[in-house]
Amino acid sequence: MGGAYNACAMRMLPGNVSTLASEVGGGVAATAVMDAAMVLAAKLAPGGFASEKNSPEVIGRWAVGLCRGRGRHEDISAETPVLGELWLGLAAHYFTGVTLTLVYLEAARRSGRRPGVAGATAYGLATSALPLLLMCPSMGYGLGGRRSGDARRLVCSMLLGHAAFGAGIGLWTSTRRRG
Repeated sequence: MGGAYNACAMRMLPGNVSTLASEVGGGVAATAVMDAAMVLAAKLAPGGFASEKNSPEVIGRWAVGLCRGRGRHEDISAETPVLGELWLGLAAHYFTGVTLTLVYLEAARRSGRRPGVAGATAYGLATSALPLLLMCPSMGYGLGGRRSGDARRLVCSMLLGHAAFGAGIGLWTSTRRRG
């Protein structure tokens, strides 16, 4: 059984371990592009993009709640901070970014398409549905953050950040093809 299991597990890896490591690095890079875009936008246009409702600390607090079996909050940003929430939030954010990158790259592989900046950016925009339709309601903000008191900035920030994330994937795949 071990041999059959190992063969199956190896087929699930994208190419080989060095390819997987490279793609994980691409996911980290794309997530860093997202973070940089969101921080820069919040600094340059705080009225349009700055919100404490989607900070890494709040994401960490939310992740801890999920691990404790709590999937719904009244207003997570008003709850008592949790020890280590910043680092937990960053870990959850980057883990999610890497996972979404691997999903995109595997879908491109299976469809026989070469990933590019335009397609990856569209994918990144599509991934903004995750926080807007799942995370925001779970955090007590409502669909699209409408009950947060900060809905416009949350939506703008998510759309910009996720577009940058997708563009980061696309740019990474472009440089990888040349290298």
